[in-house]
Amino acid sequence: FTLPPPTSRPTFRYWFPDASVLPSSITSDIASLASVSAGGFQFLGFYNQGFPPVSTDWSKYGFGTPAFKELLRVALKAADEFGLRVDIPLGPNTAAGVPSMPGTEGLSRELVMGETVLNVNGGEEVRNLRVPQPRGTFNKGYLGGWVHEPEDWGEGELVRVVAGKVRGRSKRGGQEYVRLEEGSLVDLGGSVTEGSVVRWRPEGGGEWVVFGLWERFQNVRSCVSSARVEAGYWVGNGSWLVDHFSEAGARKMTMFWQNQLLDDEEVDGLLKKVGRYTWEDSMEMMAPLWWTKGFVEKFKEKRGYDPGKYLPVFFQAKNLWNSYGEPYDTSYTVDGQTTDGGKYAEDYRLTLTEGYNDYLRYHEEWAKKRGMSHSSQPAYNMPLDMSSAISILGAPELESLGFGESIENYRQFTGAAHLSGRNIISTEIGAQRGGAYNQPIPGLLTLLKDSFAAGVNNLVIHGMAYGGPYPGTTWPGYTPFQYEFCEMWGPRQPSWRHINDTLLFASRVSEVLRTGVPKVDLAFLAWKHPWTARAVFSGGDLNAQGYTYEYLGLDNIVAPGLVVDGVLALDGPAYKALVIYGQTRITPSASAALLSFAEAGLPIFVVGSIPNITIGSVGHDVVSKNMARLVSGAFDTVRVVSPNRFNAQLLIDAEILPRLFAESIEGAANASQLYTVWRSEKQEHGERHLVYLLNRGASSTFSVFFSVGAEMAPYQLDPWTGEQSPVPRYLRTFDGVSVTLKLAKGQATIIGFKQRTDDAPSVSVISLSSNFGRVFYDSTGNLVAYAHDTLEGVALLSNNAEFIAPEISGTLPAPVILGPWQLSVESWSAPTTLTTASVAANRTVITVSTPLTTLVPWTKINSLQRVSGIGTYRTTFTLASRSEGLELGYTIHLTGQVHNTVRVWINGHLVPAVDPAAPDEGRDISSFVKIGGDNQVVIEVTSTLFNAVKARMNDVRSISKGIHVPRYYSQVDWADFGLVGEVVVKSWRKVKL
Repeated sequence: FTLPPPTSRPTFRYWFPDASVLPSSITSDIASLASVSAGGFQFLGFYNQGFPPVSTDWSKYGFGTPAFKELLRVALKAADEFGLRVDIPLGPNTAAGVPSMPGTEGLSRELVMGETVLNVNGGEEVRNLRVPQPRGTFNKGYLGGWVHEPEDWGEGELVRVVAGKVRGRSKRGGQEYVRLEEGSLVDLGGSVTEGSVVRWRPEGGGEWVVFGLWERFQNVRSCVSSARVEAGYWVGNGSWLVDHFSEAGARKMTMFWQNQLLDDEEVDGLLKKVGRYTWEDSMEMMAPLWWTKGFVEKFKEKRGYDPGKYLPVFFQAKNLWNSYGEPYDTSYTVDGQTTDGGKYAEDYRLTLTEGYNDYLRYHEEWAKKRGMSHSSQPAYNMPLDMSSAISILGAPELESLGFGESIENYRQFTGAAHLSGRNIISTEIGAQRGGAYNQPIPGLLTLLKDSFAAGVNNLVIHGMAYGGPYPGTTWPGYTPFQYEFCEMWGPRQPSWRHINDTLLFASRVSEVLRTGVPKVDLAFLAWKHPWTARAVFSGGDLNAQGYTYEYLGLDNIVAPGLVVDGVLALDGPAYKALVIYGQTRITPSASAALLSFAEAGLPIFVVGSIPNITIGSVGHDVVSKNMARLVSGAFDTVRVVSPNRFNAQLLIDAEILPRLFAESIEGAANASQLYTVWRSEKQEHGERHLVYLLNRGASSTFSVFFSVGAEMAPYQLDPWTGEQSPVPRYLRTFDGVSVTLKLAKGQATIIGFKQRTDDAPSVSVISLSSNFGRVFYDSTGNLVAYAHDTLEGVALLSNNAEFIAPEISGTLPAPVILGPWQLSVESWSAPTTLTTASVAANRTVITVSTPLTTLVPWTKINSLQRVSGIGTYRTTFTLASRSEGLELGYTIHLTGQVHNTVRVWINGHLVPAVDPAAPDEGRDISSFVKIGGDNQVVIEVTSTLFNAVKARMNDVRSISKGIHVPRYYSQVDWADFGLVGEVVVKSWRKVKL
């Protein structure tokens, strides 16, 4: 726990612009990562997000070229030298494609549509009608600026010619919706010769639409090359988007690696030694309708009918990236179905998901053969079932940005991973719009802690940028996304000097959350296809009573033997109940699973609507029958309740109790903002439990009851210092342990329980009089309390003894408010003349001439108002001699907000890391201070680089381009940094209990 292994430490997404960069700079960057306790890096060639190079020749320096292979060799060697692990993106930027000969098996395919509208008279025959050609454009929406236009070459293959009679038209905004008569739909393939419908007699007069449906390669690059690429040199001709809906696309990627990069024995051996995951980003790609070779045959096999005549209704907003909008300005559906294509479009998505899962499965199997696993941000943004895909990956990954920085949304991901036994749940964390160099460490910590609160335990920080020189790039250095997204961590940032504290904090929590298996009280069943970042349930009431919960998808519950002794996944999360909240749709197999759960005695709560409508067009009778039986009253453990009756009290009345119960005894009205994650590990002599607790509400004191055995002893793990110590104050009952915890807003801690041993403390505190503060065991195992006065104090001990600390004469020294302060700031700024020859900062020391009697932000100090850098505050204080017979302890407290990072030294001794969420909590400095004479205090704070960049926002360049969204800098105030508030040294009467 104190110093976790690299596998538990955060890694960084490491962007380098292309393979022309200096190998020495790559090695230097990797060494810098190791120096701050990072665990590794994701070696990601950014390639201008796939768009054209500015000055370098990507036919020579592109992804997969010999130059790229040599750079990969350098990175792998450096990782080996510095003890880091490497994640390997399988392609450039989002890793969605690789170099390839165009138009070859495994590249991305799409279905496109054209239509012709006819008005025919009853009995009229249509002759020699040209098959409609595909429309030329489609709606790319938001991704239009992020993805490449398809290259218009190559022949499409006619899949179907379909006709349907129009029953009605309507408009919403600029979008037209057309209802087709389902019974009129006809496949005209048998009437097509040489590109024309030779003869066809519509069934009845009126308005008809004839559709041509064409399959073709998308011809979309995931990364371009240089215009001067040598003819026939396909490796240097950029990367092409692969088919994500079959094994063929995965095979295309892995074969490229095997044949072009891992054909080198040294590179191959190094990757086996230091490689951790192969990786792909969230899918940022667009098509009118995603397709794969043989899709119609796969559809018929899985769904049981030919989709041909329904293909026009597959072109819907839900089937585009992020459900952004309709692919064409006219959308079609059939009578009796919703305007999103209804059950037939659902069947399309089910089939597409099956193909995508094959794609992921191939990647995972290939990675395993190499001693690695595959990590991917699966399915979301696309018309796919995310929860189904999660269970396939060795290290499924979500992201803070795409999940709205929401614990509720994260839980919709982690549940599927937990149920499928995935012990590594990763997140790409820290990406935010609002400008680069603008993310303070406390802001990053909030994202980390929230992710942990959902059970995430692997962090990929977004990100670190290549630190060397690059054409067209000035100070502060290469900045991907043209300054739009944060963050650019690394030595260019002042806070890099202190980031080790944050990374070790995160490492320790990650290590805890990988221990054993998760234990979760409740599972919610939620169907989202496609997934959207919206809450399913507002869990304040459950949180307030200590319940933990997460979400499962329909495919996740379809497995034999999941319920044992009335518990779902007994050897895993061990859910005590399943909640079906506000769901209306379900698959036949999931409905059968629910029946088997009920028969096995699992408590099931059906809240609100009953999911008795099948997903897709097949199996409605099965669903209706199964769900009718489930709610028929045949099972004592199945309850149907209205949403306003579903609450924690209902669960308590049903004797479904949380593993942990918390109440606020000071501060917040309740514990609704206290989030907990419980891990359990079987050991040789019993079990060990570890519980992560995060307070997202107001600073409060909580009484927390943990349901553990009588033989368990509690201990506290401090993720900021790495210390593990027995909990000195708790109340034991026959069924658990109650611990009092004081947590500031945003503060996290960890409580553990392990089997009591002979060397465990024999006595603990049950209660204390109000003049006692901190209680702890000293280095010799003695129970010690700090009192804030010399009055009598009383402690009730676990051995039923009452300890009385008698009143003594005299008073304690008053708290010492430190100051005045000498302040000097090492200012990190742009060189006076910005050039592309160097990205180094100009560092100058600014000394504030007048000592500070009040600590205020730098923006309120004339010489520092627009400064970024590192501030050093110095002062001294004197401690009065102790009264005879009075033993004292000392703590130091920072009462003001920590704007970025802070470190404290007393007489040259580094004080244990300060928790930025609770700087006033205090750190014990008794062993650092001296009585009589001056005590030297040095406090170092850092800033982000934002102010320095804002000062030169019109001049900075990355790859010859300026800031993409200037308002992120021009319309934002200068950021506050520096030491604020008061720094106080408190004296305590030290009492051995």
